[in-house]
Amino acid sequence: MNLLRELPLRTDRGDFQVVVEVPKGSSVKLKYNESTGVFEWSRALRYGLSFPYDFGFFPRTVAGDRDAIDAMVLSDVGSYPGVVVPSRIIGSLRITQQRGVGERRNVRVLVIPVNEHRWAHIRNASDLPQRVREELLEFFRSSLVLTGKTVKFDGFANADEAIRDVLVGAERF
Repeated sequence: MNLLRELPLRTDRGDFQVVVEVPKGSSVKLKYNESTGVFEWSRALRYGLSFPYDFGFFPRTVAGDRDAIDAMVLSDVGSYPGVVVPSRIIGSLRITQQRGVGERRNVRVLVIPVNEHRWAHIRNASDLPQRVREELLEFFRSSLVLTGKTVKFDGFANADEAIRDVLVGAERF
């Protein structure tokens, strides 16, 4: 099965599906190769840096960077590349990236697995502790520092705005 093109965006119950590319704790960014159906080494993160949560994408979506819309799966435990996580969207981190003369707006959607009971009380990004939001900003800043991209953070969006972004990305697909 092609995880990007054939997997539905939502489950029969209406939950959003996220495909994990990079597991929590990994120091290597993996990327799903749609044509081969495998996960490939993209790049190593800088020394001492690892993904704080599982990182992946929403199937059947297209973001501003022409890839699938990114998702970070907030949970105390990690999974594995290729795992599909039924999730609920709680918000997003809005980012503007620039490399050379081109500038692109992009989002990192924040989700919580539907069966993650420890995080059940979180409904919006604003419900996250301030420290968690600051650490997410710092992770993305640090993970991009040596890539040649200039990054500007445009703040956190609430769940409704992030859901709209995902649905617009699905229309673009």
